[in-house]
Amino acid sequence: MPAERPRPRTIAAYAATAGPTAILSLPFSVYLPPYIAEGGVIAVGLVGLLFSLTTIWDGVVDPLIGTMIDRVRTGLGAHRRWMLMALVPLALLLLVIVTIGDMLPFAALFLVMIFFYSSYSLYEVAQLSWGAALVRTPADSALLYGMRDWFAKIALIAAFAAPAAAQLLIPGISLQGRILAYASLFIVMVPLALFAMRLVPLRSVVAEPGIGWRNEIRASLGFPPLMLLLGVTFLNSFAFGSLTSLFVFFAAAVLDLDAQSAVLLFASFIGGAIASPLWTLAARRFGKPRGMIAMALLVIALLLGTLAQEPRGLAQAAGFSLMLGTGFVGLLFIYSMLADLVPRDAERCGRSRSAFLFALLNLMQKFGVAAAIAVSYALLGLVGFDPQDGKAAARELHLLFVLQPAISWTIMIGLLLVMRSHMPHRAASL
Repeated sequence: MPAERPRPRTIAAYAATAGPTAILSLPFSVYLPPYIAEGGVIAVGLVGLLFSLTTIWDGVVDPLIGTMIDRVRTGLGAHRRWMLMALVPLALLLLVIVTIGDMLPFAALFLVMIFFYSSYSLYEVAQLSWGAALVRTPADSALLYGMRDWFAKIALIAAFAAPAAAQLLIPGISLQGRILAYASLFIVMVPLALFAMRLVPLRSVVAEPGIGWRNEIRASLGFPPLMLLLGVTFLNSFAFGSLTSLFVFFAAAVLDLDAQSAVLLFASFIGGAIASPLWTLAARRFGKPRGMIAMALLVIALLLGTLAQEPRGLAQAAGFSLMLGTGFVGLLFIYSMLADLVPRDAERCGRSRSAFLFALLNLMQKFGVAAAIAVSYALLGLVGFDPQDGKAAARELHLLFVLQPAISWTIMIGLLLVMRSHMPHRAASL
Protein backbone atom coordinates (compact mmCIF):
# COMPACT_ATOMS: atom_id res chain seq x y z
CA MET A 1 0.00 0.00 0.00
CA PRO A 2 1.20 3.58 -0.55
CA ALA A 3 3.16 5.27 2.20
CA GLU A 4 1.20 8.54 1.97
CA ARG A 5 -2.47 9.37 1.82
CA PRO A 6 -3.67 10.41 -1.65
CA ARG A 7 -3.58 14.17 -2.16
CA PRO A 8 -6.64 16.13 -3.37
CA ARG A 9 -5.07 16.47 -6.82
CA THR A 10 -4.62 12.71 -7.01
CA ILE A 11 -8.23 12.09 -5.96
CA ALA A 12 -9.58 14.56 -8.54
CA ALA A 13 -7.39 13.12 -11.30
CA TYR A 14 -8.35 9.55 -10.46
CA ALA A 15 -12.05 10.45 -10.58
CA ALA A 16 -11.58 11.99 -14.04
CA THR A 17 -10.05 8.80 -15.41
CA ALA A 18 -13.50 7.16 -15.01
CA GLY A 19 -15.00 9.46 -17.66
CA PRO A 20 -14.79 7.27 -20.80
CA THR A 21 -16.65 4.33 -19.25
CA ALA A 22 -18.99 6.44 -17.11
CA ILE A 23 -20.72 7.96 -20.15
CA LEU A 24 -20.99 4.58 -21.88
CA SER A 25 -23.00 2.91 -19.12
CA LEU A 26 -26.72 3.56 -18.60
CA PRO A 27 -27.39 6.07 -21.44
CA PHE A 28 -25.83 3.73 -24.00
CA SER A 29 -28.09 0.87 -22.93
CA VAL A 30 -31.11 3.22 -23.09
CA TYR A 31 -30.48 4.55 -26.61
CA LEU A 32 -28.77 1.65 -28.36
CA PRO A 33 -31.53 -1.04 -28.52
CA PRO A 34 -34.14 1.20 -30.22
CA TYR A 35 -31.46 2.53 -32.58
CA ILE A 36 -30.59 -1.02 -33.68
CA ALA A 37 -34.27 -1.97 -33.96
CA GLU A 38 -35.06 1.08 -36.09
CA GLY A 39 -32.48 0.01 -38.65
CA GLY A 40 -34.68 -2.93 -39.63
CA VAL A 41 -31.76 -5.25 -40.44
CA ILE A 42 -32.24 -7.20 -37.20
CA ALA A 43 -35.77 -8.19 -36.21
CA VAL A 44 -37.09 -6.52 -33.08
CA GLY A 45 -37.37 -9.86 -31.30
CA LEU A 46 -33.70 -10.59 -32.00
CA VAL A 47 -32.55 -7.24 -30.62
CA GLY A 48 -33.39 -8.46 -27.11
CA LEU A 49 -31.52 -11.71 -27.76
CA LEU A 50 -28.50 -9.75 -29.00
CA PHE A 51 -28.24 -7.74 -25.81
CA SER A 52 -28.91 -10.77 -23.61
CA LEU A 53 -26.05 -12.67 -25.26
CA THR A 54 -23.66 -9.73 -24.97
CA THR A 55 -24.58 -9.38 -21.28
CA ILE A 56 -23.84 -13.07 -20.69
CA TRP A 57 -20.53 -12.73 -22.54
CA ASP A 58 -19.65 -9.64 -20.54
CA GLY A 59 -20.35 -11.47 -17.29
CA VAL A 60 -18.19 -14.45 -18.25
CA VAL A 61 -15.26 -12.38 -19.50
CA ASP A 62 -15.03 -10.01 -16.50
CA PRO A 63 -13.27 -12.48 -14.11
CA LEU A 64 -10.92 -13.51 -16.94
CA ILE A 65 -10.01 -9.87 -17.52
CA GLY A 66 -9.41 -9.40 -13.80
CA THR A 67 -7.14 -12.42 -13.71
CA MET A 68 -5.24 -11.16 -16.76
CA ILE A 69 -4.63 -7.75 -15.15
CA ASP A 70 -3.38 -9.38 -11.94
CA ARG A 71 -1.08 -11.90 -13.61
CA VAL A 72 0.09 -10.81 -17.06
CA ARG A 73 1.27 -7.23 -17.49
CA THR A 74 3.48 -6.33 -14.54
CA GLY A 75 5.68 -3.54 -13.25
CA LEU A 76 5.20 0.16 -12.54
CA GLY A 77 2.19 1.65 -14.29
CA ALA A 78 0.57 -1.62 -15.35
CA HIS A 79 -2.91 -0.31 -14.54
CA ARG A 80 -2.42 2.69 -16.83
CA ARG A 81 -1.01 0.53 -19.65
CA TRP A 82 -4.09 -1.71 -19.60
CA MET A 83 -6.36 1.34 -19.69
CA LEU A 84 -4.47 2.83 -22.63
CA MET A 85 -4.63 -0.48 -24.47
CA ALA A 86 -8.40 -0.61 -23.96
CA LEU A 87 -9.08 2.95 -25.15
CA VAL A 88 -8.10 2.40 -28.79
CA PRO A 89 -10.47 -0.51 -29.57
CA LEU A 90 -13.14 1.09 -27.39
CA ALA A 91 -13.07 4.29 -29.45
CA LEU A 92 -12.94 2.50 -32.83
CA LEU A 93 -15.75 0.09 -31.98
CA LEU A 94 -17.90 2.92 -30.60
CA LEU A 95 -17.46 4.71 -33.93
CA VAL A 96 -18.59 1.59 -35.81
CA ILE A 97 -21.64 1.12 -33.57
CA VAL A 98 -22.96 4.69 -33.77
CA THR A 99 -22.36 5.12 -37.51
CA ILE A 100 -23.24 1.78 -39.13
CA GLY A 101 -24.40 -0.35 -36.20
CA ASP A 102 -28.02 -0.25 -37.38
CA MET A 103 -26.99 -1.62 -40.78
CA LEU A 104 -24.97 -4.62 -39.59
CA PRO A 105 -26.41 -8.17 -39.62
CA PHE A 106 -26.85 -10.03 -36.34
CA ALA A 107 -23.57 -12.00 -36.40
CA ALA A 108 -21.41 -9.00 -37.34
CA LEU A 109 -23.00 -6.73 -34.73
CA PHE A 110 -22.69 -9.43 -32.08
CA LEU A 111 -18.92 -9.64 -32.70
CA VAL A 112 -18.60 -5.86 -32.59
CA MET A 113 -20.55 -5.72 -29.34
CA ILE A 114 -18.61 -8.43 -27.51
CA PHE A 115 -15.27 -6.79 -28.39
CA PHE A 116 -16.69 -3.39 -27.44
CA TYR A 117 -17.87 -4.56 -24.01
CA SER A 118 -14.66 -6.53 -23.44
CA SER A 119 -12.66 -3.33 -24.05
CA TYR A 120 -15.04 -1.47 -21.74
CA SER A 121 -14.52 -4.05 -18.96
CA LEU A 122 -10.74 -4.03 -19.41
CA TYR A 123 -10.61 -0.26 -18.93
CA GLU A 124 -13.02 -0.21 -15.99
CA VAL A 125 -11.49 -3.13 -14.04
CA ALA A 126 -7.97 -1.73 -14.46
CA GLN A 127 -9.18 1.70 -13.33
CA LEU A 128 -10.97 0.34 -10.26
CA SER A 129 -8.04 -1.82 -9.15
CA TRP A 130 -5.68 1.15 -9.61
CA GLY A 131 -7.79 2.99 -7.04
CA ALA A 132 -7.40 0.17 -4.52
CA ALA A 133 -3.61 0.50 -4.86
CA LEU A 134 -3.77 4.23 -4.07
CA VAL A 135 -5.49 4.08 -0.67
CA ARG A 136 -4.33 2.98 2.76
CA THR A 137 -7.25 3.70 5.12
CA PRO A 138 -11.06 3.33 5.02
CA ALA A 139 -11.35 7.13 4.97
CA ASP A 140 -9.07 7.29 1.94
CA SER A 141 -11.09 4.69 0.04
CA ALA A 142 -14.39 6.40 0.89
CA LEU A 143 -13.10 9.72 -0.44
CA LEU A 144 -11.45 8.29 -3.54
CA TYR A 145 -14.39 6.19 -4.71
CA GLY A 146 -16.85 8.82 -3.50
CA MET A 147 -15.31 11.40 -5.80
CA ARG A 148 -15.22 8.83 -8.59
CA ASP A 149 -18.96 8.30 -8.11
CA TRP A 150 -19.59 12.05 -8.08
CA PHE A 151 -17.67 12.55 -11.34
CA ALA A 152 -19.55 9.63 -12.92
CA LYS A 153 -22.87 11.25 -11.95
CA ILE A 154 -21.80 14.53 -13.57
CA ALA A 155 -20.77 12.62 -16.71
CA LEU A 156 -24.15 10.87 -16.79
CA ILE A 157 -25.98 14.18 -16.54
CA ALA A 158 -24.00 15.46 -19.52
CA ALA A 159 -24.64 12.20 -21.40
CA PHE A 160 -28.41 12.49 -20.95
CA ALA A 161 -28.37 16.24 -21.70
CA ALA A 162 -26.51 15.95 -25.03
CA PRO A 163 -29.31 14.22 -27.01
CA ALA A 164 -31.90 16.56 -25.50
CA ALA A 165 -29.82 19.59 -26.52
CA ALA A 166 -29.44 18.15 -30.02
CA GLN A 167 -33.22 17.82 -30.29
CA LEU A 168 -33.69 21.45 -29.27
CA LEU A 169 -31.02 22.79 -31.63
CA ILE A 170 -31.87 20.53 -34.59
CA PRO A 171 -35.65 19.95 -34.82
CA GLY A 172 -36.52 16.58 -36.31
CA ILE A 173 -33.09 15.06 -35.65
CA SER A 174 -33.08 11.29 -36.03
CA LEU A 175 -32.40 8.80 -33.25
CA GLN A 176 -28.98 8.15 -34.78
CA GLY A 177 -28.30 11.89 -34.65
CA ARG A 178 -29.13 11.94 -30.95
CA ILE A 179 -26.83 8.96 -30.35
CA LEU A 180 -24.04 10.72 -32.24
CA ALA A 181 -24.55 13.79 -30.05
CA TYR A 182 -24.32 11.59 -26.98
CA ALA A 183 -21.30 9.63 -28.23
CA SER A 184 -19.48 12.87 -29.08
CA LEU A 185 -18.93 13.34 -25.33
CA PHE A 186 -16.51 10.42 -25.58
CA ILE A 187 -14.25 12.71 -27.63
CA VAL A 188 -14.21 15.09 -24.66
CA MET A 189 -13.77 12.46 -21.96
CA VAL A 190 -10.84 10.62 -23.56
CA PRO A 191 -8.38 13.59 -23.65
CA LEU A 192 -9.48 14.50 -20.13
CA ALA A 193 -8.81 10.95 -18.95
CA LEU A 194 -5.43 10.83 -20.70
CA PHE A 195 -4.38 14.07 -19.03
CA ALA A 196 -5.66 12.87 -15.65
CA MET A 197 -3.76 9.58 -15.92
CA ARG A 198 -0.50 11.54 -15.93
CA LEU A 199 -1.39 13.06 -12.55
CA VAL A 200 -2.29 9.80 -10.78
CA PRO A 201 0.71 8.16 -9.05
CA LEU A 202 1.77 4.91 -10.67
CA ARG A 203 1.62 1.71 -8.64
CA SER A 204 3.46 -1.51 -9.31
CA VAL A 205 1.64 -4.70 -10.16
CA VAL A 206 3.61 -7.79 -9.21
CA ALA A 207 2.25 -10.70 -11.19
CA GLU A 208 2.46 -14.02 -9.43
CA PRO A 209 1.59 -17.51 -10.66
CA GLY A 210 -2.08 -18.30 -10.43
CA ILE A 211 -3.35 -20.53 -7.68
CA GLY A 212 -5.70 -22.33 -10.05
CA TRP A 213 -9.40 -21.68 -10.51
CA ARG A 214 -10.41 -24.30 -7.95
CA ASN A 215 -8.25 -22.69 -5.28
CA GLU A 216 -9.30 -19.22 -6.51
CA ILE A 217 -12.93 -20.08 -5.93
CA ARG A 218 -12.17 -21.79 -2.61
CA ALA A 219 -10.23 -18.73 -1.42
CA SER A 220 -13.18 -16.49 -2.31
CA LEU A 221 -15.81 -18.72 -0.71
CA GLY A 222 -13.73 -18.95 2.46
CA PHE A 223 -13.61 -15.17 2.95
CA PRO A 224 -16.97 -14.21 4.56
CA PRO A 225 -16.67 -10.41 4.10
CA LEU A 226 -16.15 -10.88 0.37
CA MET A 227 -19.14 -13.19 0.02
CA LEU A 228 -21.32 -10.76 1.98
CA LEU A 229 -20.15 -7.88 -0.23
CA LEU A 230 -20.95 -9.86 -3.39
CA GLY A 231 -24.44 -10.48 -2.00
CA VAL A 232 -24.82 -6.77 -1.20
CA THR A 233 -23.74 -5.91 -4.75
CA PHE A 234 -26.24 -8.29 -6.33
CA LEU A 235 -29.14 -7.08 -4.17
CA ASN A 236 -28.33 -3.40 -4.69
CA SER A 237 -28.08 -3.92 -8.46
CA PHE A 238 -31.29 -5.95 -8.46
CA ALA A 239 -33.11 -3.14 -6.67
CA PHE A 240 -31.69 -0.47 -8.96
CA GLY A 241 -32.41 -2.58 -12.05
CA SER A 242 -36.00 -3.08 -10.87
CA LEU A 243 -36.54 0.67 -10.65
CA THR A 244 -34.95 1.52 -13.99
CA SER A 245 -36.70 -1.29 -15.89
CA LEU A 246 -40.12 -0.20 -14.57
CA PHE A 247 -39.60 3.55 -14.42
CA VAL A 248 -40.95 4.42 -17.89
CA PHE A 249 -44.09 2.32 -17.31
CA PHE A 250 -44.49 3.88 -13.84
CA ALA A 251 -44.19 7.40 -15.24
CA ALA A 252 -46.81 6.69 -17.92
CA ALA A 253 -49.39 4.55 -16.09
CA VAL A 254 -49.16 5.85 -12.52
CA LEU A 255 -47.87 9.42 -12.81
CA ASP A 256 -49.54 10.08 -16.19
CA LEU A 257 -46.33 11.72 -17.42
CA ASP A 258 -45.35 9.53 -20.37
CA ALA A 259 -43.92 12.42 -22.39
CA GLN A 260 -41.86 13.65 -19.43
CA SER A 261 -40.26 10.32 -18.43
CA ALA A 262 -36.88 11.44 -19.81
CA VAL A 263 -37.07 14.61 -17.69
CA LEU A 264 -37.83 12.56 -14.57
CA LEU A 265 -34.93 10.20 -15.25
CA PHE A 266 -32.67 13.21 -15.78
CA ALA A 267 -33.80 14.64 -12.42
CA SER A 268 -32.81 11.42 -10.66
CA PHE A 269 -29.20 11.79 -11.84
CA ILE A 270 -29.12 15.41 -10.73
CA GLY A 271 -30.16 14.17 -7.29
CA GLY A 272 -27.34 11.64 -7.33
CA ALA A 273 -24.78 14.28 -8.29
CA ILE A 274 -25.93 16.57 -5.48
CA ALA A 275 -25.95 13.83 -2.86
CA SER A 276 -22.80 11.92 -3.77
CA PRO A 277 -20.36 14.21 -1.84
CA LEU A 278 -22.69 14.11 1.19
CA TRP A 279 -22.79 10.31 1.18
CA THR A 280 -18.99 10.33 0.87
CA LEU A 281 -18.77 12.38 4.07
CA ALA A 282 -21.20 9.99 5.77
CA ALA A 283 -19.09 6.98 4.72
CA ARG A 284 -15.96 8.58 6.15
CA ARG A 285 -17.65 9.67 9.36
CA PHE A 286 -19.84 6.67 10.19
CA GLY A 287 -18.35 3.84 8.10
CA LYS A 288 -19.54 2.33 4.83
CA PRO A 289 -22.01 -0.34 6.06
CA ARG A 290 -23.86 2.22 8.20
CA GLY A 291 -23.85 4.75 5.38
CA MET A 292 -25.24 2.26 2.91
CA ILE A 293 -27.93 1.16 5.35
CA ALA A 294 -28.99 4.79 5.73
CA MET A 295 -29.08 5.16 1.94
CA ALA A 296 -31.28 2.08 1.55
CA LEU A 297 -33.66 3.19 4.32
CA LEU A 298 -34.04 6.58 2.66
CA VAL A 299 -34.97 5.10 -0.72
CA ILE A 300 -37.33 2.53 0.84
CA ALA A 301 -39.11 5.31 2.74
CA LEU A 302 -39.49 7.39 -0.43
CA LEU A 303 -40.91 4.45 -2.37
CA LEU A 304 -43.34 3.43 0.38
CA GLY A 305 -44.42 7.06 0.69
CA THR A 306 -45.76 7.01 -2.86
CA LEU A 307 -48.27 4.32 -1.83
CA ALA A 308 -49.78 6.75 0.66
CA GLN A 309 -49.52 9.82 -1.59
CA GLU A 310 -48.68 9.57 -5.29
CA PRO A 311 -46.71 12.49 -6.74
CA ARG A 312 -49.09 14.77 -8.65
CA GLY A 313 -48.00 16.80 -11.65
CA LEU A 314 -44.58 17.30 -13.19
CA ALA A 315 -43.18 19.42 -10.34
CA GLN A 316 -43.95 16.86 -7.61
CA ALA A 317 -42.83 13.96 -9.81
CA ALA A 318 -39.55 15.72 -10.62
CA GLY A 319 -38.99 16.40 -6.92
CA PHE A 320 -39.67 12.74 -6.12
CA SER A 321 -37.25 11.62 -8.87
CA LEU A 322 -34.57 14.00 -7.62
CA MET A 323 -34.95 12.68 -4.05
CA LEU A 324 -34.98 9.08 -5.28
CA GLY A 325 -31.77 9.74 -7.19
CA THR A 326 -30.00 10.74 -3.99
CA GLY A 327 -30.04 7.05 -3.07
CA PHE A 328 -28.53 5.82 -6.32
CA VAL A 329 -24.99 5.86 -4.92
CA GLY A 330 -24.60 2.25 -3.81
CA LEU A 331 -21.39 1.67 -5.78
CA LEU A 332 -19.70 4.44 -3.81
CA PHE A 333 -19.91 2.27 -0.69
CA ILE A 334 -19.39 -1.06 -2.45
CA TYR A 335 -16.19 -0.15 -4.32
CA SER A 336 -14.63 1.48 -1.26
CA MET A 337 -15.55 -1.49 0.96
CA LEU A 338 -13.82 -3.83 -1.47
CA ALA A 339 -10.73 -1.61 -1.49
CA ASP A 340 -10.63 -2.03 2.30
CA LEU A 341 -10.82 -5.83 1.91
CA VAL A 342 -8.12 -6.14 -0.77
CA PRO A 343 -5.13 -6.12 1.66
CA ARG A 344 -6.81 -8.70 3.93
CA ASP A 345 -7.56 -10.92 0.94
CA ALA A 346 -3.92 -10.65 -0.19
CA GLU A 347 -2.72 -11.76 3.26
CA ARG A 348 -5.00 -14.82 3.11
CA CYS A 349 -4.06 -15.81 -0.45
CA GLY A 350 -0.40 -14.79 -0.45
CA ARG A 351 -0.95 -12.69 -3.57
CA SER A 352 -2.91 -9.63 -4.64
CA ARG A 353 -6.17 -10.32 -6.50
CA SER A 354 -7.49 -6.76 -6.62
CA ALA A 355 -8.43 -6.72 -10.32
CA PHE A 356 -10.04 -10.16 -10.06
CA LEU A 357 -12.08 -9.05 -7.04
CA PHE A 358 -13.29 -5.88 -8.75
CA ALA A 359 -14.19 -7.98 -11.78
CA LEU A 360 -16.28 -10.24 -9.51
CA LEU A 361 -18.13 -7.17 -8.23
CA ASN A 362 -18.84 -6.07 -11.81
CA LEU A 363 -20.07 -9.58 -12.58
CA MET A 364 -22.51 -9.55 -9.65
CA GLN A 365 -23.64 -6.05 -10.57
CA LYS A 366 -24.49 -7.09 -14.14
CA PHE A 367 -26.20 -10.29 -13.01
CA GLY A 368 -28.27 -8.28 -10.55
CA VAL A 369 -29.52 -5.90 -13.23
CA ALA A 370 -30.18 -8.74 -15.68
CA ALA A 371 -32.10 -10.70 -13.03
CA ALA A 372 -34.14 -7.60 -12.16
CA ILE A 373 -35.18 -7.08 -15.77
CA ALA A 374 -36.15 -10.74 -16.17
CA VAL A 375 -38.13 -10.85 -12.90
CA SER A 376 -39.79 -7.48 -13.48
CA TYR A 377 -41.11 -8.39 -16.91
CA ALA A 378 -42.20 -11.83 -15.73
CA LEU A 379 -44.18 -10.27 -12.89
CA LEU A 380 -45.67 -7.69 -15.25
CA GLY A 381 -46.99 -10.59 -17.29
CA LEU A 382 -48.40 -12.28 -14.20
CA VAL A 383 -50.36 -9.19 -13.13
CA GLY A 384 -51.66 -8.71 -16.67
CA PHE A 385 -49.93 -5.42 -17.37
CA ASP A 386 -50.36 -4.20 -20.97
CA PRO A 387 -48.02 -1.36 -22.05
CA GLN A 388 -50.70 -0.18 -24.50
CA ASP A 389 -53.23 0.15 -21.67
CA GLY A 390 -51.14 0.65 -18.55
CA LYS A 391 -53.92 2.33 -16.60
CA ALA A 392 -55.82 -0.96 -16.38
CA ALA A 393 -53.13 -2.44 -14.10
CA ALA A 394 -51.67 0.78 -12.71
CA ARG A 395 -52.11 -0.26 -9.06
CA GLU A 396 -50.39 -3.59 -9.60
CA LEU A 397 -47.56 -1.85 -11.44
CA HIS A 398 -47.21 0.67 -8.61
CA LEU A 399 -46.97 -2.08 -6.00
CA LEU A 400 -44.36 -3.90 -8.09
CA PHE A 401 -42.38 -0.68 -8.62
CA VAL A 402 -42.27 -0.09 -4.85
CA LEU A 403 -42.12 -3.54 -3.26
CA GLN A 404 -39.64 -5.35 -5.51
CA PRO A 405 -36.71 -2.95 -4.87
CA ALA A 406 -37.81 -2.34 -1.26
CA ILE A 407 -37.64 -6.06 -0.47
CA SER A 408 -34.25 -6.37 -2.17
CA TRP A 409 -32.81 -3.43 -0.24
CA THR A 410 -34.29 -4.77 3.02
CA ILE A 411 -32.47 -8.09 2.57
CA MET A 412 -29.35 -6.11 1.68
CA ILE A 413 -29.62 -4.24 4.97
CA GLY A 414 -29.58 -7.58 6.77
CA LEU A 415 -26.34 -8.55 5.03
CA LEU A 416 -24.80 -5.16 5.84
CA LEU A 417 -25.65 -5.58 9.52
CA VAL A 418 -23.78 -8.88 9.51
CA MET A 419 -20.95 -7.32 7.52
CA ARG A 420 -20.37 -4.56 10.06
CA SER A 421 -18.49 -6.99 12.31
CA HIS A 422 -16.09 -7.75 9.45
CA MET A 423 -15.32 -4.13 8.56
CA PRO A 424 -13.48 -1.37 10.47
CA HIS A 425 -15.88 0.01 13.08
CA ARG A 426 -14.77 3.54 12.45
CA ALA A 427 -13.50 5.27 9.39
CA ALA A 428 -10.19 6.98 9.95
CA SER A 429 -10.42 10.46 11.34
CA LEU A 430 -11.13 13.24 8.87
